[in-house]
Amino acid sequence: MGKDFKSFKDLLRERGGEPEEKPEPAEGSWTIESADANRPFDVPEEELTAARERILGRPAAFGAMETGPPPYGDPESEEMELLSSFRVRTIFPPDVEAEVRDLPADPRPADWEGRVDLRDEIIFTIDGEDAKDYDDAIGIQEIEDGLRVGVHIADVSSYVRPDTALDDEALARGTSVYLADQVVPMLPEGLSNGLCSLVPDRDRLAYSVIMDFDDSGKRVAAKVHKSVIKSKKRNTYRVVQDLLDGKDTEETRDIAWLAEPLRLFQRWTQRQQALRDAKGSLRIQSRERKFVFDDQHEVEAIVDAPRYFSQTLIEETALAANQAVGDLFRARGLPIIYRVHPEKDPEEIEAIGKMLADHGLRLPKKERLTGRDIGRLIRAARSRPNAEAMIGRIMGLVERAYYAVHDQEDVARHFGLAREAYLHFTSPIRRYPDLIVHRWLGAIESSKENEKKLASEELLTDLNDVASHCSMQAEVAEMAEQAIGDLKICQYMEPHIGEKHEAKVLRASRYGLEVHLASFNVNGFLPTRILGDRPKLEGPTLTVRAGKRFLSFTEGHPVHVKIQDVDFIKLQVMLELA
Repeated sequence: MGKDFKSFKDLLRERGGEPEEKPEPAEGSWTIESADANRPFDVPEEELTAARERILGRPAAFGAMETGPPPYGDPESEEMELLSSFRVRTIFPPDVEAEVRDLPADPRPADWEGRVDLRDEIIFTIDGEDAKDYDDAIGIQEIEDGLRVGVHIADVSSYVRPDTALDDEALARGTSVYLADQVVPMLPEGLSNGLCSLVPDRDRLAYSVIMDFDDSGKRVAAKVHKSVIKSKKRNTYRVVQDLLDGKDTEETRDIAWLAEPLRLFQRWTQRQQALRDAKGSLRIQSRERKFVFDDQHEVEAIVDAPRYFSQTLIEETALAANQAVGDLFRARGLPIIYRVHPEKDPEEIEAIGKMLADHGLRLPKKERLTGRDIGRLIRAARSRPNAEAMIGRIMGLVERAYYAVHDQEDVARHFGLAREAYLHFTSPIRRYPDLIVHRWLGAIESSKENEKKLASEELLTDLNDVASHCSMQAEVAEMAEQAIGDLKICQYMEPHIGEKHEAKVLRASRYGLEVHLASFNVNGFLPTRILGDRPKLEGPTLTVRAGKRFLSFTEGHPVHVKIQDVDFIKLQVMLELA
């Protein structure tokens, strides 16, 4: 399949996008034809900014990966050909590796100068079973009239400095890419899994956000400072959930000494959720697929990943810390890169509303929709046999979030979270905008002169380019993650070509049926052209003429199918009627 993956437009169309045709470059401008990820811009040379020059100045970075499953060590594998089509940078150039070699294995005592020493506090991490980089740790204690919550984030900015190859490479990547069976990190492993990973019983440099909340859950105070911490325990969502559920196992007994702070976090999280709901925040419980591999690294099963309240606990601590830091920049009257989530255009809402009405769901009659309104629609849809299709349609009411520079006058707004001045701070290991926030947080805390620099026109232009680039990289990473997952499904299903199975119609369109094969927990596609002709779509039902008969297919209803083929170009499982 290899070379066929150069059809990036096909992949975009499969995911609902339509790439724009690029015009020929005007005289005096330049364009780069390259399969590498360091060529995202096409602008006249006089318009180059510092950020663009840094990205364009990076050497090629695609090649066999030294860690991970065998396919990622072979540049000719289907997985690597696909990553190449998305211009994912898979290796770190020699200049980056050289800088990482000069870093210590652990922080040195001299690095602690000017930091708050929190190594004796009960601070711990909670992550997934397979996590290797731990960039956030938490702690909690009761105080008079409330709770004090500490969120401690790896201080990546102490090691990834401006004007270094390491920083330029992190900018070029913009984000880590989390694939079904591999991680393509933003930072080299020595940092992401080592020096900047908050592993237990090791001194680590951090940025700590300390927040006081009253009994109602409202934040009443917050401070941010550099610290040195020592995580007391690496926990997993599953075991923490077992403890919160009262299960008595060897694993829960091992963390019984954390029962009190975890119960406090449980109480605090429930209050935060109630406050979010009251503000109209959008909360969605989405499905996440998980691939199970055998000893030969072949997919042996695809399952729905379990969802734990303990994950919500960590999400709420991250939301709180991100908001506290955003509020700090806003209070200082300083611009920074925020996470922006706009409202949908009213005309688009009206069109989607008409489509939902055809399916029996009506939008509330009000001037502005809130996340809470959308959440109610989703809950109403969950009881329907075609819930998945309806939820997908409802999500058309929600725009995509992106990064942008805002200040205290042009306040950043996040529709989904029903928040203002919200930014990303808690994952500098895997997101470059978080690293930028860390860097400028340290700069403005150390010098008033830096506040003037941050507000300068030249820097704002540069930050806007960084924000735009990181938004693009985040979307490309998401598409690559989806595509690799679809590739794994195709590899999994290829041996089953010709088999007949019971399935369920997920979504009907004039082009065909998206169908769920419960036996494999995967979706396939049944094109209209092989069902019949004269397709007619009425709400959730597709009707076609097959000879002298009319066939109807309704979302949520069963259908007998045969696995006809696996399309490694479109990354689809192709079906026909059995």
